[in-house]
Amino acid sequence: MPHLGPLPTWSFALGVATSLFSVLNPISAAAIFASATTGMESPALRRSAKKAALTAGAAMLAFALVGQFIFSIFGFTALAMRFVGGVLVLYRAISMLYGEDPRERSTEDEKAEASRKLPEDFAIIPFGIPLVAGPGTLSTVMGMIAGVTWLEYGVVLVAILLNTWIVYLFLRKAPAVFSRLGAIGTKVVNKLMGLILAAVAMQFLINGVKALYLEMREAPPAAVVTIK
Repeated sequence: MPHLGPLPTWSFALGVATSLFSVLNPISAAAIFASATTGMESPALRRSAKKAALTAGAAMLAFALVGQFIFSIFGFTALAMRFVGGVLVLYRAISMLYGEDPRERSTEDEKAEASRKLPEDFAIIPFGIPLVAGPGTLSTVMGMIAGVTWLEYGVVLVAILLNTWIVYLFLRKAPAVFSRLGAIGTKVVNKLMGLILAAVAMQFLINGVKALYLEMREAPPAAVVTIK
C-alpha cells in the first residue's frame, strides 16, 4: 500500500512516464493497427483508435488501483494472462495473414459486410488488450506502485493517462502515413505486420512456458506419503 513520504522527484516522474512509453511501444502497435485497419472509413478509424487506447488505459488504471484484488478474487495469475494474450494476438495475426480484404469483394453489400468484420470489432481485444496493454505492461504498472508514497502513486496514475493519450495519437495518425503506400504496398505491409504480430504472439506463449517451467522448478517437492 502507498504511504506518506516526500514529494516525488522529477527524475521519478520522467522515469515512470518513459518506462510506460517503452513497454507500451505505441510505434509498433500503431504500425500493426494501421495495417489491420486498411479500408476503414475515417469515423470508424477514429472510434477504433479511441476504443483501443481507452481500453489500454482503463486496464492500466484498473491494475494500478485494484490489480492484486483482481488476481486474488478470480484466482488467476499474470502467467495465465500471458497465455491468454498469446492466443488472442495469434488469432488476430492469422486474420491479418489470411483474412479477406474488403476491397477484393465484388458488390457493395459484400464490401460492407467484410468491412464490419475489420478491427473496429477487435479494437478492445486484442488491440487494447493485450497488444497495447499486455501482461508485461500490466505487470510493470503493478511494479511501479509497489512501496511508493501517495504522491508518487498519483504521478503513476498521471503517467498512465498521459501515455493513454499518446497511444491514441499514434493509432489515430498512423493510418494516414500508411495510406501513402498505395494498394499493393499496403497489402504487403499488412501481411508483414501480420507475420510480426504472429511472432509477438508466439513470444507471449514462449515467455509463458518459460515462466511456468521456472515456477515448477522453484516449487517445493510434493510430500510423499508412505502407508505402513
